[in-house]
Amino acid sequence: MPVPKACMIFSNKNHSASNPVKAPYKQILPSGGFVSYHDSFLSILGPDPALEVVLSNSTYPFAHEAGVYIPATGQVYITSNQHFLNGQRTVVISRLRKVGDQYECHEMDIDVPMANGGVNYRDGVLFCAQGTPTHPGGLIYMSPHAPYPTETVLSNYHGRWFNSVNDVVVHSDGSIWFTDPSYGFEQGFRPTPELPCQVYRYDPEAGTGDVRVVADGFGKPNGICFSADEETVYVTDTNAITVVDGQGVYRPDKQSTM
Repeated sequence: MPVPKACMIFSNKNHSASNPVKAPYKQILPSGGFVSYHDSFLSILGPDPALEVVLSNSTYPFAHEAGVYIPATGQVYITSNQHFLNGQRTVVISRLRKVGDQYECHEMDIDVPMANGGVNYRDGVLFCAQGTPTHPGGLIYMSPHAPYPTETVLSNYHGRWFNSVNDVVVHSDGSIWFTDPSYGFEQGFRPTPELPCQVYRYDPEAGTGDVRVVADGFGKPNGICFSADEETVYVTDTNAITVVDGQGVYRPDKQSTM
């Protein structure tokens, strides 16, 4: 398949070269685009893929995580990156909807402390709540209908508070899989961790509310998703992004893997 204009190929052979260098993505794709590490990705992209900016906000980093589309309402829910508002560290959940040819963005007042990742769940959104110094995080469900009530689905692992739940996916069998790194403690808005950085599976359909650790040994488990057949779960470890004196720092000697 021919390589589309908005795409560049970076094969494993490039990675294994004796003198590897970082690819000059910005020079090759000045208007943005896609970097393919395997030819099979081209069949997903199609012949003419394109990126389009539909909304921007120069006031704060409003579009960071979640990105959950609700087909019934045609709306998308996003979470901001953390920022300071009136001296308080905060995360904003926003609701996007298309009106004519334009997109509108509405900030929401939702009880999800320091929201991060999210996923479609039941008819609404299951958010990851990282928590605050005094409020535990966990998994919180939000109805897609005004006034958007919420309910806590899970907040602890056998009596120990989660660190700062980061990302979540739902298997077709109803089980919920999620990651729990300690970024909240490093960034100063969660207490000392009570648990290692781990990946969990929660089965709300079991009747017993079974929750168990399915993977450990991570530096910072972060993004999570299933393969198309749901036989494999992929988890990114972003331990290379750490916090020093309140600032995000890249540490190439730490994990940066999937």
